[in-house]
Amino acid sequence: MVPLLHTTPVNSPEVEAARSVLAAGEVDWLVVTSAATVDLVRDWRIRAKVAAVGPATASTLREAGIAVDLVPEHTYSATGLLQVWPSGGGRVLLLRSDLARATLADGLAGRGCEVRDVVGYRTTAAPVSAGDAAAVQSGRADAVLVTSGSVARALAALNPPASTVVVSIGPVTTGEAREAGLTVTAEAGERTLAAMLDALAAAQEEKS
Repeated sequence: MVPLLHTTPVNSPEVEAARSVLAAGEVDWLVVTSAATVDLVRDWRIRAKVAAVGPATASTLREAGIAVDLVPEHTYSATGLLQVWPSGGGRVLLLRSDLARATLADGLAGRGCEVRDVVGYRTTAAPVSAGDAAAVQSGRADAVLVTSGSVARALAALNPPASTVVVSIGPVTTGEAREAGLTVTAEAGERTLAAMLDALAAAQEEKS
């Protein structure tokens, strides 16, 4: 396994202010979009309902002892969360990556929410050893699971051959992967690791 991205929590006045408003109960919802956010908030006092973008993130939250109140039923993405978001607006704290699109923040604001949009962690390319880079470039890496546009761009920078099986976690990531110059072999039916592995197995069976 060769990780292509590295996440680092942000230590900023905005993050400290977010921690304070959560502890004081000054927001109605905390929106969590990734496991990286869970690492940031696991020791915080959270006096708000918690929404997770998908079951994997929800599971990580529960493992950290944080109750989850809202998870999309089918589409595990910002769009899916917006589809199940309760009416009535409310005060929302969104902790996100510095690379996240504005889809969720804008969508919540459009539903009448007062959104506190805070960068909680930064995503950067992970250092890849010369040996691992050579393995990818030579095609010795049989398959790659692409879970975000950031991963797609990091992979494209390594110039994998067309024979590499590239599995995308969903349609948005598929589009970003293609924009980065990758050929997507298969796309998961839902945004979970299990669905990606199913798509990979089907693609490999089709090739054999």
